[in-house]
Amino acid sequence: MKRQRAGFTLIELLVVVSIIALLLSILLPSLKKARAQARQAVCLSNIKNLAVSTAMYTGSDKHENAMPVHAKTFAVPIDYGAYDWGGKSGTGRLLSANDITSSAWGTQNGRGPASRPLNSIIYKNELTDYNFNPGPDNVNWIEDTKMDLGVFRCPGDIGYTGHHYKEWRDAGSTSYDHYGNSYAANALWCSSHSQSFEVFKSWSPFLRPITRVPNPANTILYQENAVRFGFHINFSGGIPECATASDGIYFSQSPDESFIRGWHGTPFRTTMAFVDAHASVVLMNGHRSPPPSVPGIAPNGGIARCHIIRDKGWQLDVLPSPAIFVDLPDISFSAADGLIE
Repeated sequence: MKRQRAGFTLIELLVVVSIIALLLSILLPSLKKARAQARQAVCLSNIKNLAVSTAMYTGSDKHENAMPVHAKTFAVPIDYGAYDWGGKSGTGRLLSANDITSSAWGTQNGRGPASRPLNSIIYKNELTDYNFNPGPDNVNWIEDTKMDLGVFRCPGDIGYTGHHYKEWRDAGSTSYDHYGNSYAANALWCSSHSQSFEVFKSWSPFLRPITRVPNPANTILYQENAVRFGFHINFSGGIPECATASDGIYFSQSPDESFIRGWHGTPFRTTMAFVDAHASVVLMNGHRSPPPSVPGIAPNGGIARCHIIRDKGWQLDVLPSPAIFVDLPDISFSAADGLIE
């Protein structure tokens, strides 16, 4: 008679399970880190492609603008040029109850994917403009919010991670869904109110010919939106000539607002693309504020200390290139509109 083989004992099974659990505890952090690195690599590739596409846009633009500018920029106070240069229709900043089609970043308000200028370079004008064609039950406007325009979506985009607009924080959505874009343009500008008009001053590549950007390899073009305001961290606008939006109700001021996690696991690290079309991962944890003794600094010299925003490896300003001035209709800007002054 054949002898029947005995099965595993309970102790042997427990040993095997323990070994498997040990291996998983060793491997899972490595796998998690590898996935995070892969997401960051895709994000970096996306923003690099956007910078290259922007160089093509600049070459075809009659003004040689260093970055795309939406046709409706400044049409309303909330449009400050940071998001509607490319991407899909956003669902944030609702202008009518809970109706996402009323979004200030949406197709109904003229900021759908077909209207965003960089899209015409990347998608060769293949996107349909549904601004005046909502379709049955606004289906066209709704579908514009569901588009997957991959190059504008960072795979690490998990939404608000600290020190940004309350509106986005309270929405609980990703940047890609809220604004239609995971990336923010370097639209550093301020406005001064006059009796009949707004005087707009750009201290960044925004509305500026690329030939008037003196240091394109160091000047930010785009960055991931999570750490867009990382330069605020050590600079709260306490200087009179530098009142900032973060001093008002527009920014969240909870105790954790001095910390920004970022979308790729490292605090204050952000993917950036520069005016010369290269891209890299850079630390943005505050910025170096120049002393008041620097020649030309306000109030006598006309350049506020908050206009010089830079640190190792990056800068938002384009000084010493002079500001770009534009007279705008009187539309009553305020700190609550999110302007950086």
